[in-house]
Amino acid sequence: MFMFVPIIFIGLLCCRALIPSFVCGWIIVGSLFFYGFHGWKHVPLLVGSICLNYLVGLGIEKETKNSWRSFLLVLGVSLNLGVLALFKYADFIFGSLGFGGGFGLALPLAISFFTFQQIAYLVDLKRGILTGPSFGNYALYISFFPQLIAGPIVRCQQIIPQLKNGLLGKLTEPAFWTGFCFFAIGLFKKSCLADGIRPLAEPIFFASAQGVELTIIEAWIAACSFGLQIYFDFSAYSDMAIGLGFLCGIRLPINFDSPYKATSIVDFWRRWHITLSEFLRDYLYKPLGGNRYGVMRSVSNALIVMVLGGLWHGAAWTFVVWGLVHGLYIAINHIFRAFFRPSSDISGRSFLRAFLGRSITFIAVSAAWVFFRSEEFGSAISMVQSMFGINGIDLPRTLDWGIKGNFIRFEGLLNNEVADITLIPFLFLLLCVVWILPNSANLLRLRHAFELPVKNPSRKIVFFCGILLFWGIKVSFESSTHEFLYFRF
Repeated sequence: MFMFVPIIFIGLLCCRALIPSFVCGWIIVGSLFFYGFHGWKHVPLLVGSICLNYLVGLGIEKETKNSWRSFLLVLGVSLNLGVLALFKYADFIFGSLGFGGGFGLALPLAISFFTFQQIAYLVDLKRGILTGPSFGNYALYISFFPQLIAGPIVRCQQIIPQLKNGLLGKLTEPAFWTGFCFFAIGLFKKSCLADGIRPLAEPIFFASAQGVELTIIEAWIAACSFGLQIYFDFSAYSDMAIGLGFLCGIRLPINFDSPYKATSIVDFWRRWHITLSEFLRDYLYKPLGGNRYGVMRSVSNALIVMVLGGLWHGAAWTFVVWGLVHGLYIAINHIFRAFFRPSSDISGRSFLRAFLGRSITFIAVSAAWVFFRSEEFGSAISMVQSMFGINGIDLPRTLDWGIKGNFIRFEGLLNNEVADITLIPFLFLLLCVVWILPNSANLLRLRHAFELPVKNPSRKIVFFCGILLFWGIKVSFESSTHEFLYFRF
């Protein structure tokens, strides 16, 4: 914030004013430095990936024979997936097959994100959706530092037209204040909300991993706390990326739309990590047949997509199960809609039905987060069993009327003493935030459609965001800071 960002923006404005042809190169160099600061040994991998994919894209665009175009596409996608598999999944595969520890390669930062972006680029070139950009524009599209590390996953057709129109470094008043507000909200979310609720979730998950049998309340506190932590953590990064993008003159896509307000699991995935959901839909679900061949085909496609989506997040069986669980949720959702045929969307019905849909969705998503967060499959199963009373029901000591039994226990709701009870009110406060308050895009009146103009935030909102920025910086200096959760993916 106080070194890299000022240098980048001062240099950007100077290049824009004095040598406009250097603007693109300045941001590329800055982005590679930003990436290398986290691990210099993987910079050649990123640069090599950019060069290789650009050359394959040139071949796809210039080749006249469709068979050769298809061959080049298969080659490019295979190379991308091969590199991803080598660095991210080789050890997991070797370990699962019992062949030892594998290669022991360090996971390059952001490899999942820039790999998906480049696959989308090659596929869209083959489909004729876009034309190949210049190498400089393509390199900037892939390496653009605000979104490089943890997304959003950006499509080429969203960025390249802005670069061709000369918007890089062109700073308007609405874009500046919108970017400032997005960045301020994102920093506050990360330092104050996500890192603030982290101490409530971490000790409970740690205790579960050590074999402690949690009570129902402890298990639900852990699941809900982590669900809020990862929401505020990842949406914070996305907000900060959008804000920095605006300050550079480039608009990035919205990645979150109040997912915990979703009234179904399908609605949840339209709101959570929107750019990943759209990628899986357009480049995997639809090519598999989507919902064009009946309910059962749609169900099987959803299961395949979600399992692969879970595996994309991490090379572990817990991520596979997390994806499978969400695939089953979506399958149930599709079957329910197919047989019951609701007359209208649930949001247009009674308040009670909307409340019921939102509650069931939140409970289902929270239960699935246990697999996402847990490092061991056994501890995840144990925690889920505790959440639904399979390990027994724990009640307050004041209700002990002499009834004895192993299933019903009167030892207290938090008898393991692993939950920080001083943070429980903060948990309910954050639940109110995600269920009631508008999200960042709604607050700043930013729409999903890129063609809609950016509106200037009101002075009240700018002042409010200035306060959030102050507190975000203050807490960052005074408290322990933790890396963004999606850095590990």
